[in-house]
Amino acid sequence: MGGVGEPGGRPAQLGAPLPTFRWEQIRPHNLPGDKWLVIERRVYDISRWAQRHPGGSRLIGHHGAEDATDAFHAFHQDLSFVRKFLQPLLIGELAPEEPSQDGPQNAQLVEDFRALRQAVEDMKLFEADPVFFALLLGHILAMEVLAWLIIYLLGPGWVPSTLAAFILAISQAQSWCLQHDLGHISIFRKSWWNHLAQQFVMGQLKGFSAHWWNFRHFQHHAKPNIFHKDPDVTVAPVFLLGESSIEYGQKKRRYLPYNHQHLYFFLIGPPLLTLVNFEVENLAYMLVCLQWTDLLWAASFYIRFFLSYIPLYGVPGALLLFVAVRVLESHWFVWITQMNHIPKEIGHEKHRDWASSQLAATCNVEPSLFIDWFSGHLNFQIEHHLFPTMPRHNYRRVAPLVKALCAKHGLSYEVKPFLTALVDIIRSLKKSGNVWLEAYLHQ
Repeated sequence: MGGVGEPGGRPAQLGAPLPTFRWEQIRPHNLPGDKWLVIERRVYDISRWAQRHPGGSRLIGHHGAEDATDAFHAFHQDLSFVRKFLQPLLIGELAPEEPSQDGPQNAQLVEDFRALRQAVEDMKLFEADPVFFALLLGHILAMEVLAWLIIYLLGPGWVPSTLAAFILAISQAQSWCLQHDLGHISIFRKSWWNHLAQQFVMGQLKGFSAHWWNFRHFQHHAKPNIFHKDPDVTVAPVFLLGESSIEYGQKKRRYLPYNHQHLYFFLIGPPLLTLVNFEVENLAYMLVCLQWTDLLWAASFYIRFFLSYIPLYGVPGALLLFVAVRVLESHWFVWITQMNHIPKEIGHEKHRDWASSQLAATCNVEPSLFIDWFSGHLNFQIEHHLFPTMPRHNYRRVAPLVKALCAKHGLSYEVKPFLTALVDIIRSLKKSGNVWLEAYLHQ
């Protein structure tokens, strides 16, 4: 065994004893340009390599100076392949007397969760059913064709147009779900097959960038409901969530009437997210990050859509149909994706273990065949966050095992009725607004 490592770690020499590090030596290395992390008790210096990380430097950087073992297992399918990239970054290992996790974490919970993951792997719950996902893609394409046939056969009147808009919005919603599965490499065994299929679904069927989505979404999974790490909750100053309500109130910040945010949410939240925010953010990402392939895929969606509907509507009518579909789709996206997160704990980094951090930020919605389909199985948000690469048709099978783990360790496993989950979004926004007002008025 090597001696205690020097503060500035150097790559370990092949065959030489590994230097050992204490957590007090690792903690300072969580700065821009200076990032260390721990995986399976080995210490890696990712400072220079982070920019080449396929998931982005932010994603891997969020685990700086932490034990990232469970995140490493959660995000990657082929661990042997990924370890080849880690080897040149290895600078040492934890000293024998050091715990595997830094800080006051529940070591027994960590051990039990890893045992659960191994049991789930042995049950082959990470293997996808190709028929299930083929049917998903088939019914999306069928809805796209059906919507066009309705206008083509019945004409561009208000009733056919309304019906077609709803069908297209459902198709768009289901496309979100399918590309989400592909982004999590939960369908095909080979990662690049998932990435290629995701570019098709996200680009040709939706008009967005797969790389942009993964850049946002993987950060959300790494650190759910953590300010400045999860883009989904870093929404101030438009909305105040969780701990930001007190901070804005104490600092006397009032950019909007936050005590009424649960009301203006209906005006600028569900209607405009995909139509405005996502469209602008997505385009900016593709241009700034030079994602030309994604740009071409996205352009193919707009070319197909407008070539299909301009002959039936003319330019103004086709544009109106597009906006209507985006607004309907946006309502689905906001309500379905936020019902599991906004009512939960939202705040700054707590440096919890993987299972505790995911459970603190998620809840489930009571399952049914309709809700499972309508939400893309995001009603099983707890299982999805604990095992992000698991095919969604296996969530029902793993749920009892997760519930038993939570019961053993006294952790909350919250399951709500669907309508209650939707209403809780508004309740949470109202509560946060009232907390802000009380802190704002307090002298």
